[in-house]
Amino acid sequence: MLRKRRPGCPGEHCFFSRAAFATVTTELLPASMLLQLSDGLDITPATAGGLVGAWALTIAVASVPLTRLTARVPRRRLFTLILLLLALATTGTALSPSYGWALTSRITAAAAHGLFWSLLVPTVAALVPSARAGRAVSVVLAGPAMASIVGIPLGATVGVALGWRVSFGALAALLTLAALGIRFLPLADAPQPTVRQEGRDPALWTVLGVALAGGLVITGHFLLYTYIAPLLKQFGGYDNATSGILLFVFGAAGVVGTIGAKSLFDRFPRQALSWVSTAFAGSAASLLLLDLHLSVAVVVIAGWGVLIGLLPPVFQMHLLRIASPGREAASGAIGITVLNLGIATGATLGGAVLDNWQAGALPVVAAAAATFGLVVNGLRGRARHR
Repeated sequence: MLRKRRPGCPGEHCFFSRAAFATVTTELLPASMLLQLSDGLDITPATAGGLVGAWALTIAVASVPLTRLTARVPRRRLFTLILLLLALATTGTALSPSYGWALTSRITAAAAHGLFWSLLVPTVAALVPSARAGRAVSVVLAGPAMASIVGIPLGATVGVALGWRVSFGALAALLTLAALGIRFLPLADAPQPTVRQEGRDPALWTVLGVALAGGLVITGHFLLYTYIAPLLKQFGGYDNATSGILLFVFGAAGVVGTIGAKSLFDRFPRQALSWVSTAFAGSAASLLLLDLHLSVAVVVIAGWGVLIGLLPPVFQMHLLRIASPGREAASGAIGITVLNLGIATGATLGGAVLDNWQAGALPVVAAAAATFGLVVNGLRGRARHR
C-alpha cells in the first residue's frame, strides 16, 4: 500500500531544497562580506575577491571529471559524503588563520559544490514520474532563490554582529544537518549512461557562440556582485545596515526574475536572451546612480536583481533550444562551464578595477563587458544568417 503524501513539498525534494539553500549560501556569502574577510585575513578587498574567483574556476575545471569519477557510487552515500566534505571545508574557512588556508578550504568546498550541482537535477527528476519532473526541480531550485533573499542577508548580518567566522561556522553546521537528512532518503543508484552520440555536432559552433556571448554578460554581473560590499559602502556611501537592506532587495528581485524566466522564454524563445542581456548592460550602467539617494539605489538594485534572476535560466533554456537532438546534456555542460568561467573572470577583473581605480568604475567596466557580449551575439547571428 502506498503511503499517502500530504500536499505541499515532498519530503525528498524538501531535503534537497534545504541542502541547495545551504550550498548556494556558502558559495555566495563571501561577496557580501568581502570587507570583513579582507580585514580579518589582513588582505585587500581585491585579494579577498579571489576567494570567489577560485571557487568558480574550480567548479568549471573539476565538475565533469568528478562526475565521471563518482558515476558508480550509490547516490545516497555520494550526496552524504559531498555535503560532509562541504561542511568540513567550510569549517576550515571559519578557522582560517591566513588567506592561503582560506583559499585552500574554498577550493575544496567548490569541488564538492560542483559535484553536488552536477548530480542534483538528474537525481531529483528521477524521483518522480517524468510528467512531474518540472515541478520537482522547481521545488528544489527554490532553495537557491531563498539563499538570495534570506541566506545571504542573514549571513551578512550575523557577520557584522558576531564576525564572519561565526557565519561560516553556522553554515558548516547547516551543511552537516543537510548531510544527515539526505543520508536516510530512499535514493536510487546512479542511472546508466545514455547511448553515446557519434560524429561532429552540427550545432556546436552556434552553442559555443551563444555561450561566449552569455559568458561575457555573466562576467559583467560578477564583476559587480563580487565587490558589491565596497560598491555600496565606498561608492554609494551606505552603512552596513543599509547595505543589508539593499542586499535583501537584490535577492527578492532576483526571485521575481527567476519566476518570470520561464514565461518570458516560452513567449519569446528567440529574443529573450538578447533582450535580457541588453537590459542588463543598461542596468549595470545605472548603478552609477547609487550614490544619489537611497530610493534611487533601491530602484537600480531591484532592476539589477530582476535581470540577473532572468539571465541564467533564459541562458540555459536558450542553449537547450539550439542544441542538436540528443546532445542537450553536452550543451548544458558547456553552459555551466561558461557560467563559472564568467564568475571567475568577473571576480578577477573586478579586483583589478578595484586595485587601479575606485569602486565607482565597476559599473562602467561591467556595462562594457555586457555590451561586448551583445556585439559577439550580433556577429554570431549575422554569420549564421549568411
